[in-house]
Amino acid sequence: SGQAFGLRSSILCMRKERPAATRLLLLLLVSIGWSGVMASQAPAQATMTGKRKFPDQPKLKLYYFDIKGKGEPIRLLAAYSGLELEDYRFEGRDHFMKLKEDGTLPFGQVPLLEVDGKDKLPQSAAILRYLSRIAGLYPEDPIQAARVDAALDAETDAMVGPSVVSYTTRFGIDLDDEMKEKAGKAIDSEVFPRHLGNLERLLASSKTGWVAGTAEPSPADFAWVCTLAHTLPSKDRIFSAPLRTLEAYPHCQGLVEKLMGLPAIKAYYAAEQATPPN
Repeated sequence: SGQAFGLRSSILCMRKERPAATRLLLLLLVSIGWSGVMASQAPAQATMTGKRKFPDQPKLKLYYFDIKGKGEPIRLLAAYSGLELEDYRFEGRDHFMKLKEDGTLPFGQVPLLEVDGKDKLPQSAAILRYLSRIAGLYPEDPIQAARVDAALDAETDAMVGPSVVSYTTRFGIDLDDEMKEKAGKAIDSEVFPRHLGNLERLLASSKTGWVAGTAEPSPADFAWVCTLAHTLPSKDRIFSAPLRTLEAYPHCQGLVEKLMGLPAIKAYYAAEQATPPN
């Protein structure tokens, strides 16, 4: 943290040059609460282990199916940042429909994040932004925050076509098998490669290896990695093998390896494998 680092630096310099002034400064810091200054900086400290703790965090409960899908970026962000998250997974579609019909799901869809048992937040991107803010992973600088938003929205844009082809009736679009096949070929050969090309260029210009050039992974990184690592390989009816394996996109491959290699993420998946299915 900049403030705490500056204070420590000042004390170190004064210890060498003016011992008496150093003692006076320390007495002053104790009187105004040095420990409070240091504690206030703790949530913003960078970590790659996910061991940050948030004793005053709200109670968080995620509602989603027992699949990766749109729930996985939320789970991974919480695992990385150290936020405690109750990962509530539906027992089946009937369970989901019951909650949809009784008004538990305000938009009638998931993922849904329940905060302190009262506030309900739908939409995966909104949930990722919210969690990033309370975990200190969202940039304070407006320009950098906008870059994160743009990269996160780009992931949403990239998945519009595949979502429409996969879930036609949800969008009020009736496609026969021939039209689905034609749309799938266009997505595989033109549309999705364009989006991956944009992402590849973003990553190539990033000084940190993260999508928006942030010091730590942002919500955009969690969203994109889950799309690249989980969604693409699962949609073999739309995406060809070279696209599913990111054959022509080395920086995209690197992003997946970078995030999946984080100790907190590796620990999350190790625990997942050790947990018996519902």
